[in-house]
Amino acid sequence: MKRIGIRATSLVMVIILFLVGMAVFFVDYGRNASTWVAYPYNLNIYSKGVLTRSGTIRSSDGSTLLNISGGVTYYADDATLRRATLHAVGDTGDNIATGILRSYKGQLIGYDLVNGVYNPFDRGNTVTLTIDADVNLAAYNALGSYNGTVGVYNYKTGQVLCMVSKPTFDPGNPPDLTSDAYDSVYVNRLFSGLYTPGSVFKVITTAAAIDTIPNLDAMEFTCEGGAMIGDEWVACQGYHGTIDIHEAFAVSCNAAYGVLANELGADVLTQYAEAAGVGEQFQVQGVYSAKGNFDVTKADENDLAWAGIGQYTDVVNPMQFLIYIGAIANGGRSPTPYYVRNVVTSYGLPTYMHIFSAPQKSMMSEETANTLQDMMRNNALTAYTSFAGWELCAKTGTAQLDNAEPHSWFVGFLDDADMPLAFVVVVENGGFGSSTAIPVARAVLEAAASLYQ
Repeated sequence: MKRIGIRATSLVMVIILFLVGMAVFFVDYGRNASTWVAYPYNLNIYSKGVLTRSGTIRSSDGSTLLNISGGVTYYADDATLRRATLHAVGDTGDNIATGILRSYKGQLIGYDLVNGVYNPFDRGNTVTLTIDADVNLAAYNALGSYNGTVGVYNYKTGQVLCMVSKPTFDPGNPPDLTSDAYDSVYVNRLFSGLYTPGSVFKVITTAAAIDTIPNLDAMEFTCEGGAMIGDEWVACQGYHGTIDIHEAFAVSCNAAYGVLANELGADVLTQYAEAAGVGEQFQVQGVYSAKGNFDVTKADENDLAWAGIGQYTDVVNPMQFLIYIGAIANGGRSPTPYYVRNVVTSYGLPTYMHIFSAPQKSMMSEETANTLQDMMRNNALTAYTSFAGWELCAKTGTAQLDNAEPHSWFVGFLDDADMPLAFVVVVENGGFGSSTAIPVARAVLEAAASLYQ
């Protein structure tokens, strides 16, 4: 009897392990099968490395960005639109992680858990994006000969209207991509780029100061073209005299923010950089953003000053910063961005539809968000006069680099319930943010405004 009992127990354990293993398999299968089936070695959908299954990708305005039919891939008719939407659509070699051709291929070709890739009519699905063709064209053209990225999203819904990254190329007529001009061309700089932030980081430093320095509004800072902090001079772009925190933010005074960073200390600055998501990966419909970095563990007084200004070893990701700006606009929380609106079969049956975006974790209190809104609004009224008539709240940044022209930043949002848009612009080696990034943002917002009229 004892032997039978041992055998019965062993059998029960085997059955339990089997059931657990099956459960793990089916969960993994449900999550990843659409990716597995889309690998190039699947001869049911590939022939000699060429995708043979049908499928269509459209922008939110109905423009066809890509169509696969009869084993032939057709991109948009307009060559500029092809370049402007490359990093959203993808390339036929699946080199672009954010491209629908890679990240949503299973849904594009009509895969489902019941029938697999079987389709008696060989008709794929239509994937409709949230990005607008005209807004992306405006961003692409506004960047001109510069590399960089532009992102725009609705900070109430999470809908991404613009996702442009340069360098890019025409996927309908690919050039020789081994040229230096196409270095890192497959990288979507909005999601995967890492940049020194320069003065846009002062938004994070300001948030820390609002929360932790009780007499912040009463503080005064002296700028004599800079200030001596620690054993070295922290240079400023102007001679600002005696100013308060609101004036320091508006004129982006390095002397004031260097002093402020040391008043806050390394631990507080690190805490607020983490709260802003600087060292975090954000998931946007299966695609992850790059992690930034804020490390002041070995910083002296002068290093800490530069870290609070957005220099030293600081690096941030544009998508992360866009989400943070969206949180300021939205009372402390930002909805998760998304750029795939729906997937519909050739029979008109939706297989995926984005209904709502869950909010990100709280990045700041509502009171802090409101104060930052007021300060960023003051910036627009006093410094960014080309936006007269817009309810703009914004901050420029000039990220100093060794042996190269600075990167130009402009981040902000429209405090407008009828047009709740947040944006990020990074112009690589573009010089001062006010000279190159602001005109790009202006062109993009003008194009986006037409969608809300």
